[in-house]
Amino acid sequence: MEIQKYMSSLLLVYAISLTFSCGSIDGGHQNGSCIHSEKQALLLLRKSLLVRNNDSWLSPWDGDDCCSWSGVYCNNITGQVIKLDLQNCCDKGSISQSIGNLTALTQVYLSDNSIEGIIPESIGALKSLTYLDLSFNNHGGFIPQSIGNLTSLIILDLYNNQIRGLIPESIGALTSLTRLDLSLNYLHGLIPPSIGNLISLFDLYLKYNRFSGSIPAEIGNLTKLSDLTVSGNRFSGSLPESLCQLNNLSALLVDDNQLGGSIPKCIGKLSNLVIMDLASNSWDGIISEHHFVNLTNLYSFRISSKSNLMVNISSRWVPPFQQLNDIYMDSIKVPKFPKWLITQRSLADIRMRNTSISDTILAIPNSVRYLDLSNNHMFGNIPALLCNLTSLSTMLLSDNKFSGALPPCLGNLTDLNDFSVMNNNLGGDIPISLGFLRFLWYLNLHNNNFQGKLPLSFQNLSSIIGLDVGKNNLSDILPGWTSKLLDLRYLILRSNNFYGKIPTDICHPSIQVLNLAKNDITGNIPPCFGNFTAIITSYNSGKEEGPIYGGLSYEDIIIDDPKGYELTYSSTLDFLYSIDLSNNNISGEIPKELMNLHGLLSLNIAGNRLSGRIPDTIGKLDKLEFLDLSRNELAGHIPQSLSNLSFLSHLNLSFNDFSGRIPTGNQLRTLDDPSIYVGNNQLCGPPILKPCPGDTDSHDFHNNNEVEFYSDDEHVWFYAGIGPGLLVGFLGFCASLHFIPTWRYFYFHSVERFSDKIALSIALWRRRFQN
Repeated sequence: MEIQKYMSSLLLVYAISLTFSCGSIDGGHQNGSCIHSEKQALLLLRKSLLVRNNDSWLSPWDGDDCCSWSGVYCNNITGQVIKLDLQNCCDKGSISQSIGNLTALTQVYLSDNSIEGIIPESIGALKSLTYLDLSFNNHGGFIPQSIGNLTSLIILDLYNNQIRGLIPESIGALTSLTRLDLSLNYLHGLIPPSIGNLISLFDLYLKYNRFSGSIPAEIGNLTKLSDLTVSGNRFSGSLPESLCQLNNLSALLVDDNQLGGSIPKCIGKLSNLVIMDLASNSWDGIISEHHFVNLTNLYSFRISSKSNLMVNISSRWVPPFQQLNDIYMDSIKVPKFPKWLITQRSLADIRMRNTSISDTILAIPNSVRYLDLSNNHMFGNIPALLCNLTSLSTMLLSDNKFSGALPPCLGNLTDLNDFSVMNNNLGGDIPISLGFLRFLWYLNLHNNNFQGKLPLSFQNLSSIIGLDVGKNNLSDILPGWTSKLLDLRYLILRSNNFYGKIPTDICHPSIQVLNLAKNDITGNIPPCFGNFTAIITSYNSGKEEGPIYGGLSYEDIIIDDPKGYELTYSSTLDFLYSIDLSNNNISGEIPKELMNLHGLLSLNIAGNRLSGRIPDTIGKLDKLEFLDLSRNELAGHIPQSLSNLSFLSHLNLSFNDFSGRIPTGNQLRTLDDPSIYVGNNQLCGPPILKPCPGDTDSHDFHNNNEVEFYSDDEHVWFYAGIGPGLLVGFLGFCASLHFIPTWRYFYFHSVERFSDKIALSIALWRRRFQN
């Protein structure tokens, strides 16, 4: 629609340009001359624009005849420059004030450059200008007030710049304007009421700025307006009733603002309306049949609300339109499934998320390709009638109350890419037929009551990227056929009854999320976990960016619980690198190959029977944010390299047999909760209160009670060493007397003299006592 209008405007401008050109020849003036003052103005402009001379289509501007220069077009009679076409010609630069000297200009094309600086005030001197295109540049500053002098202007395109400030009131003087595009800038403030003077306007684009306040009622004066797009601003208040005067309006896009209040019923009188987007606002009140009464051409309808909006349409209502292509409703109240959808023969896209529908699925047109009814209160069986939607590419029925078994005929949906029934009450066996959907990217059966085995046919899902069957009652040996799924990145089998050893076939390079927690897995962690190339590199080389990335759309959700509670990922899927093997019966040592996974963000192997030491190279996991090794039989010292994990925000090493001093420094200083290390009786040092040997109160431990701790083991070894020490000393003394004569003579002589002194002292003491 927008492209159609744009092409119409271009044809109109082309016709006008022929009139002004008066038979001019593209690229130059036929008489081989140009006005000297305009030549000088062009040279100043070229200098300021930093024109690329190496472009094959744009030769250097030299010579006397400026009308022969590439991108310059002159009037054959007057020799004046009437058109500049310098699209995609320049590296940065700015527009020189000299452009105002080219007073005969009717068209200026300077789009798709990297032009910076302000739009010069001198632009207002170009009173013959009909077309001004400065889109896709880096213009800053403000829209000049002199823009109001361009009263002949038909198209003004400033799309995608960095222009700030207000829309000048003078813009209301451009009464010939048919197209105004100020989108993707930093404009703010109110829309001036003078905009209501642009009575020739067909297209008004103000999207993705910072406009605030109300949408002015004066817009209702623009009776020729066909396209009104003000998405992505900060408009508040309600929609003005004056919009209902725009009988030629075909596109109304006011999404992603702060609009509120009730939606005017008179909007249903706009019989030419094709696209109506009211999503992401704060509407309240009721939407009824009156809002659609004359919308015979409606093709696309989108609405959502952060407030309290309800749809109250009779189940017997027959809409006036029959060519609806897509309907989007989110976060509003729709009590019952709309029966009128079956009347739309071209309906391709139904998205009704979080709409409180409490109903069963009723008839859906076979033309539907995208079906999203997630996060409602829908119940009953998933009907087999969905198997008739052979064009369906996406079916999202998650977060409802569906029960019963999945219909086996879902295997007929051969174009299906995304299928999610997460968080329902579905049960029975998983249909084998799902394994034959060769274009399936994403399959989410998480949190249901499915039983039996994982179908062997799943090895045929050659396009699968995300497979989540977590939180069910599946009982099966861990599948070894996953190596055939070459694009598999997200494999979640947690909280089932899978058993056996981890097969080495699971170790193929594309895996970036592996969750096998809460099963009955035995054996060792295979060293081949080091082969997860996607985790080693932690980036997705060669994948597309944007709303669809690596095959999964942003509506897809992977559930993971590395932090002990469920987390959902949609737009952040690209950045999730996680391994969770917790709560199994895995034994053996932590393989050193795991330390090669440099991009790993979360590692949870708690609640197993792992033994041995933590590899000293754990510091190589430099992006790790979550590490849980608790409730195992690990022993030895905690490696000092753990302190190198500068992003670590959660650590649990409790209930193991670690010993020695707890490492300190860097990020570990912030992880000062003693519970991290509880259940390791041989650990010492901060943050627990048990000092290590050699620590003193003065530099290691200070608390209010000045409590001194001693180890019982130290007392035992002290007393045990006294006896042997005395014996060794006595034997050494005796050996010295035996083998060294001089020592022996000196010793016995000293003993004899000491004995004589004692005997004399005793004799004198007795005589004194007798007297």
